[in-house]
Amino acid sequence: MSPASHPEILVQVWRGSTVESVHRAVAAVAGPDGEIEERWGDPRFVTYWRSSAKPFQAQAWLADGTVAHFGWGAEELAIMSASHEGTETHAALVRRMLADVGLDERALLMGDDLGARHNCSGNHLGFLAAAVRHGWDVATYQRPDHPAQAAALRAFAAAVGVPAERLATGVDGCGIVAYATSVETMASAWALMPSLLPEIAAAMRAHPVLVEGEGWLDTVLMQTFPGVTSKCGAEGLSCVSLPDGRGLAVKVLDGADRAVDPAAVALVVRLLGLDEVPGSAATLAEPPVTNDAGEAVGRLAVLVTE
Repeated sequence: MSPASHPEILVQVWRGSTVESVHRAVAAVAGPDGEIEERWGDPRFVTYWRSSAKPFQAQAWLADGTVAHFGWGAEELAIMSASHEGTETHAALVRRMLADVGLDERALLMGDDLGARHNCSGNHLGFLAAAVRHGWDVATYQRPDHPAQAAALRAFAAAVGVPAERLATGVDGCGIVAYATSVETMASAWALMPSLLPEIAAAMRAHPVLVEGEGWLDTVLMQTFPGVTSKCGAEGLSCVSLPDGRGLAVKVLDGADRAVDPAAVALVVRLLGLDEVPGSAATLAEPPVTNDAGEAVGRLAVLVTE
């Protein structure tokens, strides 16, 4: 059976009574077997996974014994999969893990002085931990030809079913290797994610605040919808594993991060068959547009055509 196809998702930006801007998004839903069941727009669009790949990268350090070697568990797996808010709770966990591997914040090379508070610090720590354990060079862990980057690429390629040599790669904002596939491939991989990465998926659901932060998309989705595993990526990307085994990937075509929250929430609510948006997800479903004084002067609204 051919997948159900719908027009692109529109995210309208209302200022007062006028639509000031419109963001367009594509999306795909895969069944528990990874086969595409539903599309909005053309999700064959190829784009970077950015931080949505982090759980798949963390799987490399679980599979090679690095996680067990340092005696780490669910909290550590969650922070290695995170794009966290940078609170003291997040930073303290990263600092403690750095101490476990015999390093400090100076080893983190994200290009700024945030150190453990950088949202990618847990992800970088995974690469550093593998380098220390295997005796690889620590100072060059970000380089594409570094053994840790090669190991993460192999783990990612195996999980998404694309040969490593066929994956388009680039440099992420934090300096490590980024991977590109179609949005459909993302949806398929995230449908299979809980079976491919069961310990990591369970860790993320058990510690949703470590994965991002209170009020942020991934944390809110996992707190609000039981059984959901969620990981967003920069430039307007959201990937979600649903409790019924389906996977969802949403990409805002112009990269606007402000539009991905309402688009992702709207689709999750629709796919779960809910009549209304529950709990704290309601704020993300229709975020306010504010002026410089912080006053609400408009809103974002999603149009999902059946």
